[in-house]
Amino acid sequence: MIKTLFPMFCTLLFFTFATNAEELLIAGDDNAKPKNWLDLRGEPKGIHIELLDEISRKTGIEFTYSMAPWARVFALSKNGNAAIIGFSKTTEREKLWHYSDPLYFDELVFVSRKDDMFEFSGLGSIRGLTIGIKRGASYGDDFEQAVRTGLIKVVETTDRANQLRMLDAGRVDLVLLSPGRIALETIIKENSWLQAHRDDFAIISPPYKLDPNYIGIPKSMGKEHLLEPINEAIRQIKANGTYERIVQKVTDNIIEELRGARP
Repeated sequence: MIKTLFPMFCTLLFFTFATNAEELLIAGDDNAKPKNWLDLRGEPKGIHIELLDEISRKTGIEFTYSMAPWARVFALSKNGNAAIIGFSKTTEREKLWHYSDPLYFDELVFVSRKDDMFEFSGLGSIRGLTIGIKRGASYGDDFEQAVRTGLIKVVETTDRANQLRMLDAGRVDLVLLSPGRIALETIIKENSWLQAHRDDFAIISPPYKLDPNYIGIPKSMGKEHLLEPINEAIRQIKANGTYERIVQKVTDNIIEELRGARP
């Protein structure tokens, strides 16, 4: 009798949860391949989007999206109007946001001129250099401390192609990109001048860091109760191989496109 009733109970429990499912507006960068971006039809795509689809199937939480340039979606979330993806954790941000378990890991790399390559061995090895970074992005407490203490200098812009041109001209010493080679190849492919100067640039080895990306839910939203089911779903999709499958599929597709194998 118990064996008969248990599946019925689980079905009823799921149905009750699903019919009372909550919506959560997600703010994301509209040009952050392979994590998240808008395709030509204006539809959100990327590793984060596919992972959230899996989380939605497991939890019943309905995710909707607001995709825009990073500074805009950051402000939207900071004002308490949306959760945010592709989000790094800092002590300052933890005052305003609740964090999920890590959803994805970015490979952060420094790009240099090919004739200025060196082996990266910590932030001390780039003392006194000027780094081009994405405006509004955070690269962790250690990086921010290095900027505050004057160990390194930064130039913040939203135009990543122009940062590489600044690098080529010697106006910055390095450009910090994520995620790794995909970010560099994407920027180059979208700019004809950079395509002609592709061989001027090189990625410094090893990567600066593997930066965990989280879902950040503003404390002012009052949605922190969603973190427990979200985190359980994240653990499940990482344990059953779904995470690796999605990351590999999206990454392979992007690299094929960047190499011109797809129209």
